[in-house]
Amino acid sequence: MTLAWLTHPVSAVAVLVLLVNDHLLKAAAPGVVTGKLSDVAGLVFAPALVAALCCLLVPRLPARWAAAGSTVLVGVAFAAVKAVPGGADVASAAWSVIRPSTILADPTDLLALPALGIAWWVRGRTLTPVVSTPVARGVRAAVVLPFAVLGVAATSAPDYPAVDRVVVVDGQVRAMLYNAFHGLPDGDSDLDDAAATVDGVTWTALKAPVTPDLPPRATNACVPDRPDVCYRVVPGRLAVEESTDAGRTWRMSWQVAEGRRTFLARRDSDLRSPREHLSAAEVAILPADGGYRVFVANRRDGIAVRQPDGAWQRIGLSYAGKTWPPAPLTAPGKHIWAEYALAVAIGSALYVLGLLPALSRRRVLAGFAAGTTVLGAIVVALAQLVDSFLGLGFTLIGMGVGVAGLVWWIATVAGDPRPRPWLWPTQAALAAAAAAGVIATFYGWSAGHPDAYSTAAGIAGAVTGAAVAGTVVLVLFGRGPAARPEPEYEWTTSGG
Repeated sequence: MTLAWLTHPVSAVAVLVLLVNDHLLKAAAPGVVTGKLSDVAGLVFAPALVAALCCLLVPRLPARWAAAGSTVLVGVAFAAVKAVPGGADVASAAWSVIRPSTILADPTDLLALPALGIAWWVRGRTLTPVVSTPVARGVRAAVVLPFAVLGVAATSAPDYPAVDRVVVVDGQVRAMLYNAFHGLPDGDSDLDDAAATVDGVTWTALKAPVTPDLPPRATNACVPDRPDVCYRVVPGRLAVEESTDAGRTWRMSWQVAEGRRTFLARRDSDLRSPREHLSAAEVAILPADGGYRVFVANRRDGIAVRQPDGAWQRIGLSYAGKTWPPAPLTAPGKHIWAEYALAVAIGSALYVLGLLPALSRRRVLAGFAAGTTVLGAIVVALAQLVDSFLGLGFTLIGMGVGVAGLVWWIATVAGDPRPRPWLWPTQAALAAAAAAGVIATFYGWSAGHPDAYSTAAGIAGAVTGAAVAGTVVLVLFGRGPAARPEPEYEWTTSGG
């Protein structure tokens, strides 16, 4: 019964509506309608999915108890997430295990709770016997179940707060913000949040638009009582230059190194262009006791502030009443999953392809098996560059292809008499060392040593080249005598 409930046309339509709304409509037309539509669709099919999972995990559980319990559980959980303080944070953390997600608490979403009545009505409709073959039920389940699970994980697009403007108004610096998930703002009318500060530490949330007519964007500004001291943003970079001769000459005052900006871009898988989203956009100067403060809008990286003593610091930003600290410029071992997978691909290729010249038989078949192994490893590496479920799916496919190819390769070359016995483990050790060298290089880059990604890539390339040279030497010295050909017999007949 629970499977019939989940695969009912109404439930299937609810799944489709949720997927389309969360992945397309919310980004194209954010607002009240698209926001509430997901809540209604989710409440229509979620009880059926929970009931089906309960019956799957506990086969002897009566279907009627599973249906009633799942409906109550979904309603209580929904109310807790939307209305209880902290409930949305817990739900966001749980969903982020599957994909980066932000679930917002909004008591007005409780208006969608009557959709549970639709779910219960659909459950009642499935109590009527329907003529259906086992094959038809299986096909319906195979089609609907994956989309149902995907639909549960389809949550609101995450907030990516970014500062596009900093403006001095009434003795305060007002930071104008937007959700970068929707791209760069198309003019000041797209700025949807704001906060004011005088020191970069204490923030006051404001309603946007704060100022109906904002002044033109200022990419350079001078100290009010010292017009010879000026600051300007460096286009396309997280950097600010300073002049002490009214703009005749400039020197670098503050910057985030390009290697660290590349690392910052790794934290956000949807970041389209670091030059646009991780760059200084506007500068503002506010007089302060003992000197002045310089505020720089750095979009996704928040705000940078020069204090009166001349020290610069990245302070993050304040968005939707919350303070977002600046992302670290180093995080050893993080945001380099593609490089990890690349190292495995390199090690796999060196092992399975490097031994081919030493084989004496089934070389062509072994080559196909080796190619399959390498193809799977490359798919896994490339899948790390793809966000969300598509990347996860290609990762699983690549792992399956790679393992199957490796098993095929081992079965093909096992017992080949030509390579010397020590060649197999030695080549495996060399391939593992090459993979470890590549991993260590990019691990160091994530920790800031070296800073430039191109330098790390060059070192990794040199490690790979040395391993290739070592493989050639091993194959040359690891070949045994050519396998003796099998004797050929000629059958003849003679007259009796």
